[in-house]
Amino acid sequence: MKLLVRHGLPCSPEKYWKMYWDDDFDAMLRKESAVERELLEERDDGGVLVRRVRITPDRELPGPVAKLLGAPKLVYDQENRWDAKNAVLHWKVLPTILPGKLDCSGTFRIQPTATGCEQVVEGEIKVNVMLVGGQIEKAVVAEIEKSYDRMAAASREWLAAHPG
Repeated sequence: MKLLVRHGLPCSPEKYWKMYWDDDFDAMLRKESAVERELLEERDDGGVLVRRVRITPDRELPGPVAKLLGAPKLVYDQENRWDAKNAVLHWKVLPTILPGKLDCSGTFRIQPTATGCEQVVEGEIKVNVMLVGGQIEKAVVAEIEKSYDRMAAASREWLAAHPG
């Protein structure tokens, strides 16, 4: 299932990336996103910043889904590869559940617009589980969309409080 999320923001792409990598902005996102993010690894890979983060949502999965997955929460690791030269972040989910049955990856870019910039998240979510794979894909896409909606709202709030 394809993923495409877009949000317009009132700043230049350069200001956006400066905000994105700011520790205080990251703390604000953690507080408002309803997920815990734990940095597992950070390294340079030939000019590409590689970060592996464990994502743990605050809320639990519905009972039937939790039973199917064998876990009360959809905990996963995500590898982000920041290519500063091309201003694109490549992301890939490294599942802690459904090994070999879940494939989620894509890109995160900031494009200039006439009024600022646009945050563009593209990806593909594939769940290879008989009968319910499509339902799980829809749920995962919906969760990702909500997460980026919250991120865009937090970005607007941050930008309003840091106009310089």
